[in-house]
Amino acid sequence: MNGETPFFNSGIGPGSRTEDDQLSYMPMPHEMHTFAIPVLPESEELGEYPETLELLERVQAELDGYKAGEPGRAVELACLPEPGLALLNQILGEGEVAVQVCGAQPVRIQETVLAGVWWGQQLDEQGIIVRQWLEIADVPALVLQQAFADARWPQLQAAAMPADLLNAGPVLAELLDAAQRHAEAGLGMARVVNLSLLPFSPEDHRFLAEQLGDGAVVMLSRGYGSCRIASTATPGIWRVQYFNSTDQLILDTLEVTTIPQVACAAQEDVEDSSERLREIRAVLI
Repeated sequence: MNGETPFFNSGIGPGSRTEDDQLSYMPMPHEMHTFAIPVLPESEELGEYPETLELLERVQAELDGYKAGEPGRAVELACLPEPGLALLNQILGEGEVAVQVCGAQPVRIQETVLAGVWWGQQLDEQGIIVRQWLEIADVPALVLQQAFADARWPQLQAAAMPADLLNAGPVLAELLDAAQRHAEAGLGMARVVNLSLLPFSPEDHRFLAEQLGDGAVVMLSRGYGSCRIASTATPGIWRVQYFNSTDQLILDTLEVTTIPQVACAAQEDVEDSSERLREIRAVLI
């Protein structure tokens, strides 16, 4: 968490700066974050690109009607010229959550300053942006679609487990049982295993990581703490980790669920964002 690592490194969109290949953890804020209207463009600038204001009006309508838990509502940005995209980027800014979706055509998604409003960029094999969009959602649709698209079940016999393990074997069995029940009928509540409370050796961690594998989705939140949420390669199992301001892991959990609740914008966040956007548009119009 030594410095901010933005997800967007080319084109127009929140975080259009240099990016490392790997996620790094961002520092925990020492003061509570409060909303402030971003530094907005001058009316003369917006007057040259009325499409930007028209698009914000559409986002407002979608945001007003959205309820958390519903499918996301996408607003394509292909209609905006590059200067119009730059103005939109200035207006919406960069929020607290960033997402990477791996694949042949990877996707980068950055929450805007409006919780529940996400800026997505899809890249081709050369890393060139081929599509950009805004999405109104509690969690981006691609996170749900791709998190376990290539997932598989570990194939390990009990007799083949390393002899020097402490608790990784029983934890893996518990997780796989819950994941199987979740795949068949869904779990009413997430099944959470708190690794921080268990005696776990480096060998335990290594074995569990190898068995569960790495999934396609990684989310990084820098809200009132620093939280890393990653899908594994095993259906329905997520790794959720919290770090303090000195990059120390303070809570390490595995969750069996469709999507960890901490990854989702709440209904009150969406409603608050609707009011914030209304305030921003009032200043711009």
